[in-house]
This record gives sequence, C-alpha cells and structure tokens, in this order.
Amino acid sequence: MEKAKDFTIITRKDRQILKDILPLAKPLSIFIEPTNICNFRCAPCVHGNDKTRDDLKPLMHMEMQLFHKVVRDIKNWDGKKPKLIRLAALGEPLLHPNFLDMVRILKEADIAERVDTFTNASLLDERISEKLVEYGLDSIRVSIYSVIQSKHAQITKTNADVKKICRNVARLKEIKEKRGSKKPYVLVKMFDTYSEENDIFMDMYKDIADEVAFEKVNNATRYSGLDLIKAYYHNKAKEEATKKEFGSHLHNHSACPKPFMSLVINSNGDVILCTHDAPKATKIASAWDRSLEEIWNSDELFKFRKMHLEGNKHLNYICKNCDWYKLFPPEDNVDGLPVEIFRPRRS
Repeated sequence: MEKAKDFTIITRKDRQILKDILPLAKPLSIFIEPTNICNFRCAPCVHGNDKTRDDLKPLMHMEMQLFHKVVRDIKNWDGKKPKLIRLAALGEPLLHPNFLDMVRILKEADIAERVDTFTNASLLDERISEKLVEYGLDSIRVSIYSVIQSKHAQITKTNADVKKICRNVARLKEIKEKRGSKKPYVLVKMFDTYSEENDIFMDMYKDIADEVAFEKVNNATRYSGLDLIKAYYHNKAKEEATKKEFGSHLHNHSACPKPFMSLVINSNGDVILCTHDAPKATKIASAWDRSLEEIWNSDELFKFRKMHLEGNKHLNYICKNCDWYKLFPPEDNVDGLPVEIFRPRRS
C-alpha cells in the first residue's frame, strides 16, 4: 500500500505527537543550504523553469564564515540537540567546494542526532565517497530522475550518464564495506514511472543501496502556477493517476506544522520556514544579523505562526496555494493550539 512518504520524505517512524511537546525551545530539524546552484535542470523542480529558477536568486554558495556562525549558533543554544541537520535545500550540495568540510565540522561539533544530505549523485566521485564515510555522514538520499539515458537527458537537460551515476552509488557501498562502516545509510529514490522502467531501476539499485523506493511527482506547492506533474509525465493517464493518489494522502490540516518545528537557512543567510520556498516569501530574518536562537524566539516567527493558527495562511504568497504540509501525518497537526503559548518570552 502506498503511503504519504511516496510523495515526500516525511516518515512516521517513532513520530512524537507534536502538540505534546510544543512550544519547542529549539527546532527538531534545521536545514542548511550549502548552495542553491544545481547542475541539473529537472522538469519537476524549481531549477527546471526559468521563472522559478530566477526566484532562487542570488544563485550562490554559502560563505564558510556564515556556515561557521550557524554552527556556533546551534552549539551555543541551550536545549536538546535537533533530531536532524540536513545539508541540502534547493541546490546540489556536492557543488559547494567546501561541502566535505561542512560535513566534517557538523559531525565533529556533535550538535544534532543526525546529519544527512540529498544529491543527484552525478558528482559523487571516489574522493567524496571516501570522505563521507570517514566523516560519518549519517545518511544520504540519492534522487534518480530516470534510468533510461535518453529520458534522463530530456528530464534533467544534461548529458549525465545514468550508468555512471549508478557506479557512483555502487562505489560508495564498496567503500563502506571496505571500511566496515554502515554510514552513510543510502536511500535511492526515483519517481514512479508507471512502467517497466520501475523494474529496471530496482534491478540497478537494489543490491547497492540500503533502501530503494519510489516517490510521486506532486504539485503541492503551486505558487508558480506550473504543472510539475505534466512537466514530468507528458501522459494524461499517468498525470491523473498521480494527482488522484496525491489527493488521497492529504490530511485535513489547517495550519502548517513546519514553522513550529524547523528552520531553513538559505545559502545567502536568509532564514525561511519552508524548504520549498524558492521566492523566500516565508523569510523572517537573516542569519547574518542575529543568532538562530534569537530568530526562533522572535516576533517575526510569532507573527508567522499566528497567521497559520488563525487560518490566515492565504496572506502569504508561498503558503496560500500550498498543500504540501497536508502530507504531514496526524501526529503533527497543530490546529487549535492557543496562539499565546508561542508569544516570545522577554527576560
């Protein structure tokens, strides 16, 4: 049976009841975007369209000075460690010239229960794989867009070799085994093609990844007006099947749980509240100007949470046409919580 995680990486494993632990002194997850530049131009992605790609600007790598500040902010912040720090958002992390240093610094700082990243694996060479194992990255999610060369070229608008990408993942497994390491845990996912390509994908990756799975293209964040499902499938029957399945997995949330549990630090230092927010419409501050703890306890974040709890998400450009948050499981429903418990406490 298909689950909501077919559409997103949200998992219900060991899920806490969010209402029972709010308000949080510290986020459960922090997303640090090493870069918002990507070497692919995938059809179902913000990088696949000129308009949405322009929304990402400035296209840039995060400065290491800012990265070190973010790490210090988290380290100096009292409270439980975040469950996750993800080194990824809306770019290809391996493009950052200091990405491996970022992994090492985060693992040595020991400021999160888990550190992971996303990648298209086209740049996952031997040196990078060696260091990811050496530094103890906890997990890596590899996004595969097609295992058929001509289709992959059409979707990603690149000449990346699908067999080379597979060999990159296989080499990572070999290095792990040679070192006797279980890290990083490797999850490889491809969009469901509703075709025999699914079987080809499974045959290619089932023996070289820790987990192989399918996900669905979705139009959950519709701020741009683009139909990402159509851009990927170009097949009416498959488009309708995906849209129907997506609708069947939506929960009846009114407020988005994200502002109550996570922060996103963009490559330019903007602190936003959604990993799908290319135009930065959910920006509440800059990590250059204040500590993350100050931002977490700020009036700006309080007002954003208040907007959602009072049923006014339509006032925000990115939130008003979004259904992505409805994929969060019932355990994460924050509807009905009193606004005042989130008002910043002044010392």
